[in-house]
Amino acid sequence: MLLKGAIIIGKKFSEMANNNLVTDKIYFFMKCSFLLIAVNLTFIGVLCASSVRSQNLNQKIKLKLENASVENCLSKIEKQSNIQINAQVSLLNKITKKISIDAAEITVADALAKVLTNTNLEYKVIEGYVVITKKPVPIIISGTIVDEKTGETLIGVGIRIKTMGGGASTDMNGKFRITVPEGGAILVISYIGYQSREIKVDANTKELKIALKSSSTQLGEVTVQARRKTNTEVAVLDERKKSAIVQDAISAVQIERTASITTTQALQRVPGVTVTDDKYVAIRGLGDRSVVGQLNGVRLASSDPDRSSIPFDLVPASLLDNVTIYKTVTPDKPADAAAGIVELKTKSVPDSMVVNVIIQSGFNSNIGIGGQYNSFYNSDMGLLGDKINKKNLSADFLNLATQYKGGLNQIQNMIFNSGYSPAAKEEVGRINGIMQGFDPVLTTRYKQAPLNQLYSATFGNSYTLFKKHKLGVIAGGNYYRRTTDISGGDIQQYSIYQGVVTGNPQVSSPRNIPNYITPNNLYMGRYQTYKENTGNETLNYGVLGGLTYRFDARNEISMQYLGSWGGETQATNMNGSYQYTGLPGEVKSTIYSLKQSYRTLNTFNLQGEHKFLESDYSPKLSYNISSSKAGQNDPDYRFVTLADYTPRNGGYYGNPTTGNGNTNPDQVFSTHLYALSSGYVNGFGAYGIIQAEPNGRRYRNLDETNYNYKADLSVPFKLFGQKQELKTGVNYLNRDRVFTENVLFLPGSNFSSNKSLPLYTVSGNLDRLVSNEIIGIHAPTAGMGEGASPVGGFLYNSQKSPNNYTGFFETKAAYAMLDLKVTKDLRLTGGVRFESTNIQSAVDTAGVFLDPALTAPGTNIPLTLMSPNSVYKPGYKPYYSLNTTYNFKENMNFRAGFNTTLARPELREITNVFEFDAFQMGLVVGNPNLINQYTQNLDFRWEWFPNSGEVIAVSLFGKRIENQLYKVFSLKTSGLAATYPEYPTIRFENDPNVGKVWGVEFEIVKDLGKIWDPFRNFFAGTNLLLAQSDIKKSPERLEANRSLDRHTPDNSPLFEQAPFSINGWINYDNKKSGTSLTGTFNMVGERLIQINLTGEPDLYTRPVPMLDFVFSQRVTKRVIFKGYAKNLLNPAIETVYANPGTGGKWYGNKYLNRSYKRGGEFMMGFTYNLY
Repeated sequence: MLLKGAIIIGKKFSEMANNNLVTDKIYFFMKCSFLLIAVNLTFIGVLCASSVRSQNLNQKIKLKLENASVENCLSKIEKQSNIQINAQVSLLNKITKKISIDAAEITVADALAKVLTNTNLEYKVIEGYVVITKKPVPIIISGTIVDEKTGETLIGVGIRIKTMGGGASTDMNGKFRITVPEGGAILVISYIGYQSREIKVDANTKELKIALKSSSTQLGEVTVQARRKTNTEVAVLDERKKSAIVQDAISAVQIERTASITTTQALQRVPGVTVTDDKYVAIRGLGDRSVVGQLNGVRLASSDPDRSSIPFDLVPASLLDNVTIYKTVTPDKPADAAAGIVELKTKSVPDSMVVNVIIQSGFNSNIGIGGQYNSFYNSDMGLLGDKINKKNLSADFLNLATQYKGGLNQIQNMIFNSGYSPAAKEEVGRINGIMQGFDPVLTTRYKQAPLNQLYSATFGNSYTLFKKHKLGVIAGGNYYRRTTDISGGDIQQYSIYQGVVTGNPQVSSPRNIPNYITPNNLYMGRYQTYKENTGNETLNYGVLGGLTYRFDARNEISMQYLGSWGGETQATNMNGSYQYTGLPGEVKSTIYSLKQSYRTLNTFNLQGEHKFLESDYSPKLSYNISSSKAGQNDPDYRFVTLADYTPRNGGYYGNPTTGNGNTNPDQVFSTHLYALSSGYVNGFGAYGIIQAEPNGRRYRNLDETNYNYKADLSVPFKLFGQKQELKTGVNYLNRDRVFTENVLFLPGSNFSSNKSLPLYTVSGNLDRLVSNEIIGIHAPTAGMGEGASPVGGFLYNSQKSPNNYTGFFETKAAYAMLDLKVTKDLRLTGGVRFESTNIQSAVDTAGVFLDPALTAPGTNIPLTLMSPNSVYKPGYKPYYSLNTTYNFKENMNFRAGFNTTLARPELREITNVFEFDAFQMGLVVGNPNLINQYTQNLDFRWEWFPNSGEVIAVSLFGKRIENQLYKVFSLKTSGLAATYPEYPTIRFENDPNVGKVWGVEFEIVKDLGKIWDPFRNFFAGTNLLLAQSDIKKSPERLEANRSLDRHTPDNSPLFEQAPFSINGWINYDNKKSGTSLTGTFNMVGERLIQINLTGEPDLYTRPVPMLDFVFSQRVTKRVIFKGYAKNLLNPAIETVYANPGTGGKWYGNKYLNRSYKRGGEFMMGFTYNLY
């Protein structure tokens, strides 16, 4: 009607125009206006009609049908709803389905859906009418995509339906499957570096084989520019198959399946990789300095002051695409990768928008929900761990060392000689406030544990700029917090000695060796036994940001930033006693350790790739400019070991404040005698003797900054009818390190003027020992004269310790290499790399604290001068590499590799410091005479990739190590005459003997559906490392071992070298139901972790079986429910005294050093994918 009215009105205006009632212009304008109004009104009318009719499908009707045909059901619905339903009778007659519906109220839409369910029919609303049609039959198109020139299959090629959604990509074998509509479609094939293609397909299309042509202007031509994905197992296996060296990897998909939160957890699943203490990574038995850590090709800084290790545990695994381990190296890689390179690749820029969020929560079974864990007063780290840094020494305290360069003696003299004037009184009050500003706690206490938490978010997208340019953006964040607790663990120290030595003669019993211990009757007795309670709270958070800009196919630059921060709180309480003391009474021993650490890792890098020409043989320049900064701050680490002797009839202690001082103090009766165990180490330091004082408050900080600049030039050329490549480049690495430490002794120390007297004042209460009752400057007592000086009290030392140092570590390198395809199946890659080393450090000797007992006037101990500076600067040395790959047949390689590498001394190891380190319970001794370690590596591997995502491989490897840098434990023992605990010196040396490591690796990953169809959703994998290491013991170590065991072997395994490690996993992944289940198993063989030089055998860890279970279930298209249960077996983790290869026993007896259970970890939560 609206359209008809518009036409009549138009005719009237036409008549008016013919009668010249209006001008032609008015006529034209109004005609157009009314026509526009008519069209708009018509459109609105149609929309309204459509809306009304579509709403009728939601009207509710009463429907009662019993065993009715589809045709009868539709007729009934049409009658009840007054909606016309059109259908071909021939279609309905073919349906034999019978329907029964009894509904008082049901919408028309629901009724139609029930009637047409399980038929080949569907309904559509067309112009307000319901039309019954036959469902279209989808067409499945499959095929293979190859390189047009080489015929090699291409992985990750994007295939999408033009003008529609949906798509697919090729697998590891270049194959794909995609579903298209019944009428056919146009497929758009796109891949980076190739021209896109459009191919029309329909029901008659058979198996496709599509060849893509290389393009020099790809970005301007492709319809969709797909980046090669590297976060799947198929992708990392394909990279491995095509590589020129021996390498292994774990993808983001597998990281997720194993619920790995940190990078070290993920690395445990890689063949030949072992992890110690959830932090330290070793490849084929060699770790620390022999493992190079890189992030997107750039060197990572170290934040550990005790070990030359990379903080892999600080890098959240959720921010990575994959982790690749290079087990052999080419000349373009660092020469100091004696064990290998761990390459972390952060998430790459996606082709389309990606937004996902992960939220999980859980608990440790040792704690439970709402349970408690061991901690201490004021241990709260804050949400981001920033409260740890607030416990640093105050500027006022540090300034005391400058104001009073004479140290505590000068402060005490100032107080004593001041006459307590108003100015002095004010200064005394200020110093007193500084000294009493420390937390007055040395003991631990239990507190309620929060639930473990994990949060992660990722965003990524790519944008087209200026038609041909591409901008990619990736950003991510991760936050993780958890608590664990060990309750009632066992710690036992076995020894050939009996007796008690604490460094305090009041709690002492002469050492002796029982007569039943002889070289013919090898036996050890318990020296000390403890029950351990250790609580641990860890938080870690990180952010990732990346930009990639592509000007065209030949020029690209990118920037990445990774920041990671972590806080850790550890509280340990050990209650026990000395055994077989020979004293008339019990000697209890109590140890407390209160430690917090704050660690940081910040890495920034700028990368670029530029091809000079459009030709396939164009030279390419790649460069990388990066900086990496790592830090570790350990403020107020408190450690105390208290010996509490209860004589049967009481005992006496000396009071040096009365009588004739320390030479003849008054003797005071007490039912308890106390001592803080400590002593001296002979033969080191400026005075030839150094305090070994584990008790105290320690503040230390390490900052290390890396600058890494590298450039590579690749020049392709044609030889033997194939494309070859010459590659050359340069690399510069500089590491700057600053290490600072302050050690504050405790009242009651054997080295203090009042000796153990404060312990008696507080009756052995350790918290009172550091309270204001003891700490600070005490006011005059009643009855003292006016103006009398303050007396008593304990002041902390404000001078820094003698082992503060700065240093730098610089390397320069240049290399040249060839990558040759001698034949179609034989590839040779090799060359030479020249590297230089420049390591220098300087000890800060100004204003350091020295033992007053050694520096006091009249002391007869001679002063030994030493150089505070260390320099090691050898010139350029060549390092060679040759790798051969023979492609025996499709998807099968034989590999062989030989390369030479080095390992350099670390800054702390070469720095001339002598300081007792309570972290390692020994005297750390620098060695300026260290030189580089030299290693020859030989590798063989056979690998077969039978199907997509599958691999079977066997590897053989051997290493020959010259001038091996190894940790030497030395002990200048007084034997039976010792009156104080004897601690070893810890020093790195170059072993004059040649060390050897050799072994074999097995790996298999299999799609079980290829074996039996009912297992089509199952994948399984396992890998096994069997290794043997051997090094000759040093004369001192062999002599110490043979002081008791004359049959001890001459040789020993390498430090922390495991004879075997095994991993296994099985995954069920049902794409249709969205269910994924993964079980993983891991076990590592025994490892040497401590060398003993007092006659007892060395300490070894025992193998521990670890079983984990991970599950996920797709709830909706965008929501996935996930969870995991780790360490389900919860076995005892043990350290034992043993000889290697004896099953953890020493001559048939098991001597347990430590045993505890870690507890199971349980987490669950959701992942939300916005796109």
